[in-house]
Amino acid sequence: MPSPDYITDLRALIGNAPVNLMGAAGLLFDDEGRVLLERLVGRDEVWSLPSGLCELAEPPEQALRREVREETGLHVLGAELLTLHTTPLRTLANGHQASFYTALYRVTHWEGTPQPDGREVERLDWFAVNALPPLRGYIGRWAAEWLQARQEAACGRG
Repeated sequence: MPSPDYITDLRALIGNAPVNLMGAAGLLFDDEGRVLLERLVGRDEVWSLPSGLCELAEPPEQALRREVREETGLHVLGAELLTLHTTPLRTLANGHQASFYTALYRVTHWEGTPQPDGREVERLDWFAVNALPPLRGYIGRWAAEWLQARQEAACGRG
């Protein structure tokens, strides 16, 4: 995912020094209860939730709506915050240090036809909760656990 311009500008000033970065991710479901996942360009083995970083001063729910529209072509009409997830400070492959804060939403209403943007996302697919591929990152793992717990509760096992 390309960095918003303000991050590039900030990095020009501070180099690799630690920063906090805010983002948003969404769980979108079809009528069959399957979740929409995206495969990033050049990352055949990696699936993730539609997500991205907030622009400067952009509220997380607005970032969710923008990122989902940019990456999938879908329009988010309603969303419910599930959690705010934080990661420990880490050093990225490019040497930058960052801690990520990600607001994870359950999208309650959306419209459109899923279409990968071809720039960041090469493929979109719907997955049953019991057939999820490995998901990228902390937020992906949290989402997979949440989805599994939700399914077990719906089946009377939770």
